[in-house]
Amino acid sequence: MSTTTLTQRRDQMVGVLTPLFSRIANQASFSLPADINNQSRVLVVDSGDLTELLFFAPVLNHLKRRFPGMRVTVLVREGNGELIRTLEPINEMISYEPEHLSLLSSTYMALLQRIKSRGFDIVFLLGHEFSLARSLVALMSKAKLRIGFQQQFTYPFVNCEIRNSTDGGQYEAPRALSYLSVLGQSPSEAIPAWRLPDADVRWAQQMIHFRNPGKDTMLIAVDPGMGKGRHRLIESAFAQVATEVGRRHGAKLLIISNNLDAKSMARFRALVKGSVIDIQPRNIKESLALLSRASLVLAGNTDYFHFAVSMRIPTIGFFTRFDAANWFPKSAPWVQIIQGVRGQQVSVDEVCSKIETLLHLTRR
Repeated sequence: MSTTTLTQRRDQMVGVLTPLFSRIANQASFSLPADINNQSRVLVVDSGDLTELLFFAPVLNHLKRRFPGMRVTVLVREGNGELIRTLEPINEMISYEPEHLSLLSSTYMALLQRIKSRGFDIVFLLGHEFSLARSLVALMSKAKLRIGFQQQFTYPFVNCEIRNSTDGGQYEAPRALSYLSVLGQSPSEAIPAWRLPDADVRWAQQMIHFRNPGKDTMLIAVDPGMGKGRHRLIESAFAQVATEVGRRHGAKLLIISNNLDAKSMARFRALVKGSVIDIQPRNIKESLALLSRASLVLAGNTDYFHFAVSMRIPTIGFFTRFDAANWFPKSAPWVQIIQGVRGQQVSVDEVCSKIETLLHLTRR
């Protein structure tokens, strides 16, 4: 059965069951900003996307500073939990494996009961694509205030809707701050972004020093993983670019990805002919710590690309025609995007020219 057919059947089922879902939902009225305070119990339902957690971190940082007594619980996919552990405002984490969100599984039913019993006041439903399993978590929480972006099926799962911007090219990072706008929050100062704990940075420095003792040797991080448009560059072409860039700069290469299996990573490593540092991080937190020590990042439209952007590391993004404009960082002079054309090879000279521009700007 095709994915399109499954989606159509899901949509039909949701349409039929919407009256029932409406009766289950907490229909109590709410008032903003009055209903968010120091006593609020907040649930954040992730979308399974690591980058969306990165973009949502400033929202949590602001709310926790404004309401230090607020208690925050995050429902997060196992694996991404390592990132959650680096977020100071989090009081509790509930992790799940993707298969746990099967609607008829006993594990999912137990999850719904657990969420329902916690007495949450506010739910943030992350993501722009409809997921019945996650939407039901928000609904069954019985929270009076359920906030999320406008989707195909918004009501009754979400009762405080964030309308999608008419500017389809707005980058997702500032767009995430819309969660604060609907709450009536107007920060008077810069909102603190996500940052790595100092201990993780020190660990990464030590690991790299043992394998790359030369202080003047550039470290280039390379992420050959799948992009947000569910496509990536041809392995051989990307490996050739990474090899040549590393050779021209006399650099060491660090290859990392959070969505390629071990076999695919090994295949890509074998294609790269440069000097590859032999570090294989055990989890996302270690990968991000290593990424933070890079002098340059080469990546597709991946999670680590967006983390590199947030860390202000000089970054070259190799986007495909499937990557939408909302993933293009705006007003970030330390980033250059090369959007490939089908059937056209990536020019190594063009890449190196953009790298020189980035390095010149960042040195200044």
